[in-house]
This record gives sequence, structure tokens and C-alpha cells, in this order.
Amino acid sequence: MKAADRSAIDDRLIPLAGRRDEVRELECALQTRQSRLITGPPGMGKTRLLAEAVCGCAAPYLLIRGPRVLHDLLVQLAGMLACRIADATSMSLKPAVLDALKHEPRAIFLEDVTDADPRMYRFLQAIYHSKGNCLIVTARSRESLGYLRRLLWDPREEIRLRPLKRAEAAGLFEAAVAAYKLDSLELDGFRSQVLRSARGNPGQIVAMCRLAAQPQYRLGRRVKFLPLRMDALPAFIG
Repeated sequence: MKAADRSAIDDRLIPLAGRRDEVRELECALQTRQSRLITGPPGMGKTRLLAEAVCGCAAPYLLIRGPRVLHDLLVQLAGMLACRIADATSMSLKPAVLDALKHEPRAIFLEDVTDADPRMYRFLQAIYHSKGNCLIVTARSRESLGYLRRLLWDPREEIRLRPLKRAEAAGLFEAAVAAYKLDSLELDGFRSQVLRSARGNPGQIVAMCRLAAQPQYRLGRRVKFLPLRMDALPAFIG
């Protein structure tokens, strides 16, 4: 594989590090249709955790990324559930979606929920309390949920993703080095720089190794760490 092609590697091919207990908990929640809130800063592995749990569970689910307002959420759910509606107003969509979920319960995955308003809260509350359905919500924190934190208030329903332990982070670095074929580089200094700056954030570790596969971040066998770090960082801020 040419160096320019290495960035096309699917990060999901790199083994998941340090999340065994969290995967098991989420798989159990899906099997028993219990709602969960998954929290952690960008790069901590919320999306990857969902993917791993879904692979081990046969429960039917719907995935919505970044729902911002209730109407957009209703439109997406109605399309996925093939709801028959007279018009596309929220007043028509809401009962149609709830009726479809009543007859065919699902796990509803909502990724990156931020500042949910009262209307979103009341709609998701109806799903939360409906038989056979569950909500799996990812967010930076419970405080960032807006009104939805009134629903997902129970600490027992929260899966909080913390930074990887040192050994886990080091193992992930080596897996990323193998995936992006960085073995020909001088890795000792790069390794310590990546692990120190990432502070256990798995997404940052993988992202920096991904960029190291690109020729513009190299000087011979050395990695130009400062420009690489500056280009990797914006994705994990916000």
C-alpha cells in the first residue's frame, strides 16, 4: 500500500482498546431494552462503542446522528419506519412515529445530542416509557443534554467513557502503527509525544497515527510532530 493510501484505512479495523466492560454493559442494555446515556469528550470512543455493541446484539435499532430539533428527528424516524402520513407537519409525524414504535419496538440511537429543547424532551420521554423501546444517547456530558437531562438523570443509566489507562493507550498506539504501516519511522520519540499529548484519548491516538502516514508530516524517518498535532487537534475541540 502506498503511503498516500494509508489514510483510507477504516479506523474500525483497529482493535477497540480498554472498553470491554462498557461494551458488555451496552450489549446487556440492548438485549433487555434498557435506556443508556453514553458520555465522554470527542474522541473518547462513543461512536465506536455503539458499533461494537450492535455487532454483538440482534436487537433492531434506528440510528440518528446529531438531532437538533424535534421536526428533523421526526422526519428521519418517519422515513426509517416507513410511516404513512397525510402531511409532514410535526403534529402528524409524532403520533405516526409513536404508533410505529408501539407495533415494532426498537432501540433508538441518538448520537451527539446537545441542548435538547422541551419539545424534544417530551417526545423522547414518550419513547423512553413505551414498552419494548429504549433510548441509547451519546453526549459530551449530562449537562450538555439540555432538557433531556431531566429524563436521563439516573447515574445507573450512564456509561461514562474515561481516558485509557497507560498500558491500554500504549497498546492502541502499537495497533495503529501496524494498521498504518509506520514501522519504518523513528517511533520512540513519536510514541512518547503521542501518548503524552493524547492523555488517554483513543481517538486522538489513532488520528495522529493516521496523519503520520502522510508524507507532508515526515522529514526522512522522523515525524514532524508539531504540525501533525496542530492539524489533528481541531477535531477534538468543541
